[in-house]
Amino acid sequence: MKPKVSDKLKLLDESPGVYIMKDQNDEIIYVGKAKKLIKRVTQYFTRPQEGKTAKMVANVEDFDFIVTHSDKEAFLLEMNLIHKYLPRYNIRLKDGSSYPYIKIQKEQDPIVSIARNCKNKKASYFGPYPNSSSAYEMVTLLQRVFPLQECSRPNRPCLYCEMGQCLGPRSEPGYQDKLEKVLKRVRIFMNGDVAEVKKDLTARMQKYSDSLQFENALECKKTLESIDYVVKKQNIIYKQNINRDVFSFHIMGDYIAFATLVIRNGLLINCITNVIPLVGSNDEALIEYIMEFYEKYPKPHDLIVPDFEDASLLSEVIECKVIIAKSGANLKLVQMGAANAIRAMESELAIQEASGDVLEALDKLKQRLKIESTHNIELIDNSHLHGEANVSAVVVFTNGLPNKKLYRKYQVSDEHRGNDYGAMYGVIYRRYYRKLSENQGYSDLLLVDGGLQQVHAAEAALKELMIQVPVFGLVKNDKHQTRAIVDTNGNEIEISDDNTLFFMLTRMQDEVHRFVITYHRNQRNKSLTSSILDEIPGLGKKRQAVLLTNFGTISKIKEASLEELRQYVPLNVAKTLKDKL
Repeated sequence: MKPKVSDKLKLLDESPGVYIMKDQNDEIIYVGKAKKLIKRVTQYFTRPQEGKTAKMVANVEDFDFIVTHSDKEAFLLEMNLIHKYLPRYNIRLKDGSSYPYIKIQKEQDPIVSIARNCKNKKASYFGPYPNSSSAYEMVTLLQRVFPLQECSRPNRPCLYCEMGQCLGPRSEPGYQDKLEKVLKRVRIFMNGDVAEVKKDLTARMQKYSDSLQFENALECKKTLESIDYVVKKQNIIYKQNINRDVFSFHIMGDYIAFATLVIRNGLLINCITNVIPLVGSNDEALIEYIMEFYEKYPKPHDLIVPDFEDASLLSEVIECKVIIAKSGANLKLVQMGAANAIRAMESELAIQEASGDVLEALDKLKQRLKIESTHNIELIDNSHLHGEANVSAVVVFTNGLPNKKLYRKYQVSDEHRGNDYGAMYGVIYRRYYRKLSENQGYSDLLLVDGGLQQVHAAEAALKELMIQVPVFGLVKNDKHQTRAIVDTNGNEIEISDDNTLFFMLTRMQDEVHRFVITYHRNQRNKSLTSSILDEIPGLGKKRQAVLLTNFGTISKIKEASLEELRQYVPLNVAKTLKDKL
């Protein structure tokens, strides 16, 4: 046991609190909570540990602790510290794309749309849906069933109004009252009660049939079939309209897999899985995962969890009813989730066999480059086409995982267009000048995608600002694969001899390349297609930007349905755009 650790252990007592593990560089590598600090912290150093926990303990040179008044305070403080420091051994959900939700609002158009976050408190959200196609399917159905289309005529009813799909011009008296009633029906429908809508459609179909309006009758029949199709695709779990999440897990070796069954309005609509390195006990990992999960996703009415010690305290902290699954239907749901966790684990382990352990790769990288830390790695790449659409992009990896909140895009100034050295120098200077001015922290390692010239450009910019950050370049072979790292003196450090290190750096380089190429193509598409879009009446610069941001290219806009386009621009503009393309 290390001297500092031994001395600190003598200061602990049975108070609740948070402990903070540090390595030889005084970097925080793990944050945990405890009901009794002396009991929990002492266990790490006096009992034999296995897997990731053993690796974490081996790296601990010192620790700090904060005593709290209660277990609840310890819970909340732990999460705050994890979000602030992002310790390498704590659970962090991958920063992937969020699941789509159906968003309903009355203040502006479109009334019904697809959203990837739920930040607008004035709107209602339903979901998440497993993918965009399912969400678009529901939006299309809502627009067929309810009068949610935007009226294209300001003074008299439009075609959609005559078809019962539009409430008429917003300027008409009583519009808001009519809209409120429709939105109430939409929310009832989205909560799973489709009986009223089906009854109304059946009556209309009969009325059209009796008056020999067979086309309208057929439209009603198709809508009824669509409702049945969309509803039957869902797996009915509860007869009541219950919003509930079910958590399960599976452990194999150094990893724990979590599966969350998402139940909305009594229907099973999704299963979200994550596989994460396991440090500490199963109960600690489950609690930490659940709290991190609700930093990203909206909370339901209640949640079901396996039987574990701190379930009641978890309920108090996340302000949500927690049900412990001990028997019956609840236990069956947990078992269903566990089966999905096993499948997620098997899939992840297959990937791990190919790519190796990320934390192990980070340690190897640190040793080969002889640097103090690889906690935050920053990668920068440039892209242009004969000097046009000249852009740069930065991606950041924290503990080997992409930290998309820190990704940044840069447009290269005119003086550096087509000049790779100048572009790299200019972007690094701008980026780190801002960090210096705003007293932001610097990355532990800066990797530039390119050879020695790019490394020297980055080094020159940092020297100008008198900032010290280790700078290296990623060198590719003739097959465009990462083969080595080059330092500022031109020395190459081999990485292809180690699969773990090779695959990690390849994934990092692929990510920065993907990010910058996507940005470059978007910029190029905007310049190439601006003349086409400028010809559309009512499609100003702001609306053009919205379309290109969401669809990416003119080709994608061309492929989009009228209903999809209707979410971003008024109906008359969407029609003109479709005709033009």
